Amino acid sequence: MKTGYGINTVEVNGEIKHIHDLDPVTLSQEWTKLRKEVNSLYDYNRKVSKGWRGVILSLIGVKLPQKHTLVTNGPISTEKVS
Repeated sequence: MKTGYGINTVEVNGEIKHIHDLDPVTLSQEWTKLRKEVNSLYDYNRKVSKGWRGVILSLIGVKLPQKHTLVTNGPISTEKVS
């Protein structure tokens, strides 16, 4: 049985659509909604990992995913370093 919900599908106005079938505006709106949801989950994980809940989680070996950002202080060099 196929339900139609997959990694490449979204629900728009109660209808399940593949991302290839969306117009650029709707695709952009769905992408923005997804990014906000993911960022909200990372924020929630960060809040849960603080305080006594974080201590208990670390004691039982649970590590919640955190959002890691990479910051560079200049252009990336492709030269081989000896």
